[in-house]
Amino acid sequence: MKPDRMFLMVALAPLCLVTALYWHRKAESLNDDSTVMSSTVEANSSLSGDERAVPQDLQDFTTRCHGEGVLACVGFDSPQEFVPARDPDSGLYPAGDGVFRGTLDPAIAASGGGSLKFTIPSYSGPNTSGYWKQAMGKNFGEGSTFYVQFRQRFSQAMLTNTWGGNTYWKQVIFHNGPHTCADVELATTKSNRRDGYPVMYSQCGSDGMTVDLHNGDFLVEQGDYNCHYHDINPRDCFMYLADIWITFYYKTSIGHWGKPDSTIQAWVALPGKPYKQWVNMPNHRLLNASPGRDYDTVTLLPYMTAKDPTKFGGPVAYTWYDELIVSTQPIPPAK
Repeated sequence: MKPDRMFLMVALAPLCLVTALYWHRKAESLNDDSTVMSSTVEANSSLSGDERAVPQDLQDFTTRCHGEGVLACVGFDSPQEFVPARDPDSGLYPAGDGVFRGTLDPAIAASGGGSLKFTIPSYSGPNTSGYWKQAMGKNFGEGSTFYVQFRQRFSQAMLTNTWGGNTYWKQVIFHNGPHTCADVELATTKSNRRDGYPVMYSQCGSDGMTVDLHNGDFLVEQGDYNCHYHDINPRDCFMYLADIWITFYYKTSIGHWGKPDSTIQAWVALPGKPYKQWVNMPNHRLLNASPGRDYDTVTLLPYMTAKDPTKFGGPVAYTWYDELIVSTQPIPPAK
């Protein structure tokens, strides 16, 4: 049976984070003239070599922090960074039950004296562990480009737990102020499949970063990967790995709101390795119903849409973040 593209949006609790569980589409609908919610680009859309070029010289965190254009740099190294934040300040916020499950971990770090560790209990609601909110340092609207880089690590349970039902975790959201589910939103999440690969979307999940191949199939990862929805495999797709620091790097170039002239790109890098691109979406239509209220915030979080706190989600799981950087200029991969 060929898949339907389906967007399941659920109104969320404390953080108002709404997402789609995933999207499918029937081959029979390819000739349908009706409007579909997910935004795609043609399979033959591509960027030139110069446009795709990214810095590949490895640098340590201190050097990257002092690079040109850096607006925010967080090492998660000292207890002072973990003092609970008060909205709208940057910093650590609690889980849905008021408990701070984001903590300083001095034993596991990509660099420096520690990292941000989130603990995900076996029983917990959607806002399982809290989140880290970081001001980007400026407002990014039409005609601007921003870069975000961080490193993340996952426990084995984080990748294999079923979480008690049809849900999955987020990694990061770029957004405006308190609005994490809106037209001004770019989110990265684990796919709603057991395969274990990341996906990106905007507009609460209705705008998926996929490439329509016009044959009932989609490229769910692009660039240096050739990841087909109907053939998810570790050769052609970037798959999450446990117990290793992975660098996630993003470039978002905003054209004009509502016009197909923006570009969203994302890369990953394993320790000591160069970037490999997994999202390449040129000629994309980014929306903003309130220009001036533009991209200005990065949120790191393991939020899980519609997670049922009464159901056993699996063994206690952990994810760690380190070396968060926001810049107006390209950021080299981590050494």
